Amino acid sequence: MTMNNTPYDKSRHESFWRTGVANVNPEFELFKKLVPRLNYSKDLKLTSAGSCFAQHIGKWLTANQYDYIRSQINSEEISSFAFGNIYTPAALTQWLLKSENELAEFSIFFNEDNGRFYDLLFANAGGGGYSSISEIKEFRKKVLAEAKSNLGKADCFIFTLGLIESWVDANGICYPVCPGVKFGSFDPNKYSLKVFSYNEIYKDVTLMLEEVKKINSNIHFILTVSPVPLTATATDQHILIANTYSKSVLRAVAGAISESRSDINYFPSFELITTPLKNDFRFLENRRTVSKEGVDFVMKHWADALASPIVTASDDTNYEVDCDEEMLESIAKSKNQDTSLDSIKLLTLIGDSHFSKLARSLEKLGIEFSGGMVMNGSGFAQQKFLLTHDTDIFVPLESAASRNLWQKITNNLQFISEKNLLNRSCVITNIGHQTHQSVAMFLEWMQSNRTESISKISIQDFLDFFNEKLNQQLSIVFSLKNQGHRVIVVSDTPFWQYFEKSSHLHPIAIAYMDAMEYLFQELGFEYLHTAKLFNEEITNPLDYTSDLIYSDGTPDYFHGGQNYYDWLAVKLLEII
Repeated sequence: MTMNNTPYDKSRHESFWRTGVANVNPEFELFKKLVPRLNYSKDLKLTSAGSCFAQHIGKWLTANQYDYIRSQINSEEISSFAFGNIYTPAALTQWLLKSENELAEFSIFFNEDNGRFYDLLFANAGGGGYSSISEIKEFRKKVLAEAKSNLGKADCFIFTLGLIESWVDANGICYPVCPGVKFGSFDPNKYSLKVFSYNEIYKDVTLMLEEVKKINSNIHFILTVSPVPLTATATDQHILIANTYSKSVLRAVAGAISESRSDINYFPSFELITTPLKNDFRFLENRRTVSKEGVDFVMKHWADALASPIVTASDDTNYEVDCDEEMLESIAKSKNQDTSLDSIKLLTLIGDSHFSKLARSLEKLGIEFSGGMVMNGSGFAQQKFLLTHDTDIFVPLESAASRNLWQKITNNLQFISEKNLLNRSCVITNIGHQTHQSVAMFLEWMQSNRTESISKISIQDFLDFFNEKLNQQLSIVFSLKNQGHRVIVVSDTPFWQYFEKSSHLHPIAIAYMDAMEYLFQELGFEYLHTAKLFNEEITNPLDYTSDLIYSDGTPDYFHGGQNYYDWLAVKLLEII
């Protein structure tokens, strides 16, 4: 049947925006006929790779008891392969096609500070690094062998297209992160920005599919496009324009290739997140991070396409933000800071992601300062730094970016000393806290060393733990005081108590901070116990919590919302 003698069929509700989209209430129902039925059984062996959003897919499939093939090498992430994020198809096929020498020529960085080698083809560059180039090459062979093995066993390979911007070297090798941002150093003679065109992406996807078929001729593919916007663009375009162009190219390629081949299905992750809906719940307030509800909304359509039941999410947690937005913001701000001798800042911030948010609040108040976030909380908690015996105090090993951030801070501190301004210098830090990691570390230490006391933990237990496990972190704080700076130590937040998943840990977290307060005050430091002060002053605490939900469904109980850091900034200004 046609409508008014036109080709538009009234009976096909999915063909009209009002009936197919506007009338759908996504909080209670799925889009009908959006995803074709996939002729797969529940025991289908699945693999996946791609951008940040691909991690959500792997976690959801595992939580919902699909037969998801998981890398045994990369145990920190739920992923089929140990490559980490693969943002472009070329970044995957290079592992299958490029020679060992082509891959290694520009991608191995030697850190003279610690004598370690780092592999820039992995997003985390091998964590603590490698002792030799041959060790890197052996690890690469191991990763590639596992990848081929997992593809060979798989019935289906899900690939999420993420970006068209990539940093490449003279051999055309694509890097997951621009050299110098996390690890290594940026050399414009070695690395350049590549913005892939539609034709190049189409060619690269086709080549990727062909190479995977050589490994497993029976494998089926699902292509999807990440709905997560770009964190930043290295082009001269506004980020909004660059992001729209990038997603348009990727979506067009995915559609064209899926339509042309019978062994590929297209899954509309991009559409499910980016199509405007009333009462929208799919992004957090930064309008970039996909919410837990948004991920579930996408994957329920997957389950519907397979006619599969949905079970509860797993308890697997990963609290570090994979895309490092706070670190990227800190880097961007540091590039604009005047670090000359004529622009000394007498207030210095040294901490983790809490201090990136605190810096934002101080900026709103027009307060001048140096520093902010130096490393992720895990960087301090896991001692990803090297203590020194000079004015630098320590060298961050988490990334090149953290070293650059720290160098600007130490330059400012040195200027303060040279100008005899130490009597006016104030350093604010939270090093030694990082309670989202250190509380668990303390409980594990108690279980291993003082099992009989775990039901009646004393302040001495905390002090012994600090002495044994946090000695290096605390040495940084002591060194700052010994240089002559006024040092104020700030506790972590009080929000553990307001979330079901963390409320049972709230008493031990507060006890940890109480012990920190006792230790620092005994050693002559100023300590701002913000968790205690907040609970005494604030009558509407839920207005100050973070609304971030991690991909496993865990709320962000250890940060606060920006309201909290605005409150904290005012409290600090009252005492400095």
